[in-house]
Amino acid sequence: MNIQDLVSSKYIDEFIIGEELHHGCIQITPYRNKEYIKKFRKGFLLGADSNFAKSSGYIDPEQDIKQSKFNIAEPSVVSQGYLFNVGFGLSVHDISFNAIANLSYKNLRYGKPVFEGDVLFGKSKVIGIEVKKDGASNGSVQVKTIITNQRDEVVLEYVRQVLLRATPGIKMDAASNLEIQPEEIDLDSLVLPHEFKNLDKKSLGEDGKAFNDFEINERYDGNYQKSINLVDFSWLQISTLNDASVHHNPNSNFIGYGGAIKSTVEGEISCHMPHAYFLGMVNGSHDAPTYPGNIIQSLFDSKNDDDEKIIGSFIVQDMMEVESRNDLGILKIKLIGEKIVTEAGMKAFEKAGFKGVTNIKDGKIRVLTMEMLVAVPKKEAFK
Repeated sequence: MNIQDLVSSKYIDEFIIGEELHHGCIQITPYRNKEYIKKFRKGFLLGADSNFAKSSGYIDPEQDIKQSKFNIAEPSVVSQGYLFNVGFGLSVHDISFNAIANLSYKNLRYGKPVFEGDVLFGKSKVIGIEVKKDGASNGSVQVKTIITNQRDEVVLEYVRQVLLRATPGIKMDAASNLEIQPEEIDLDSLVLPHEFKNLDKKSLGEDGKAFNDFEINERYDGNYQKSINLVDFSWLQISTLNDASVHHNPNSNFIGYGGAIKSTVEGEISCHMPHAYFLGMVNGSHDAPTYPGNIIQSLFDSKNDDDEKIIGSFIVQDMMEVESRNDLGILKIKLIGEKIVTEAGMKAFEKAGFKGVTNIKDGKIRVLTMEMLVAVPKKEAFK
């Protein structure tokens, strides 16, 4: 029996435009937040501790966070990278357990800050369905997902499009009913940090920059590169309730969860903006599969340290001033993840039947592209 016959997740032909799906809830524990920071986001300072978040202006120093405590003495702000993965993971079983691929993210916005101890709830609305041709055995569903806390405050919302299989034996009629998403995010809809202030210049480190120091069209490379092992892929999925079947399939080389790729790339470039406060994502895509480095080495008897190694960078596309805010500016960046394609990596592509090998250039292939909006403190915010 196929494992997909044992679960409740839908096939593409079972979705109905307009229906709402409620995904349950998850409590964010201090261990999960801090372990995520340790594994994936080494250089970002948000989430260090609650006193730092208040004194540096990430959150309102007068805000009473006792309502978020749930017996946690000093709850920290939850890393926005981990919040993204939780918001995604909550929806997987109901939407994308049977996914072939996540095609895109659009119009993602972070809302109220999340604290350790908060309980997050997820719901999604089906807003579009697309089937490329008559007789197809797959198609894509477009959903808008909203994540709220225990006070019913929105903490994250986004639109994603997922390629799904049809029920075995079902052939689909061609259809295209996708909801058009805006090309840009309205800056007035973004939730900004309270007020950056009293930041220590030393906290920038060797590569860190204030908003004023960035340049449009300049590319900034991460200061380290790493592959992701199966344990870290699996930890992130388990801790965010992401049970997508494709990641547990040996026939697909245990293909890596895209949220871990995003987290790794963001961690690699954090040296340039340690005080970054992520506001939203205009659009994003996973462009090619990545596999656990240790699995590829085991499957194909390789000892190459570059197997599945991720290279993170970003390009500044625009720099935007915010009216009445002298403490920060907003960067629009193109976040880029590439991986080194080794001999073992090529064998993995061949085993999985990946058809995009023509996109390999100079021994690398693009695996992630995301246009993001980030608030960065100006020089005036440092002491």
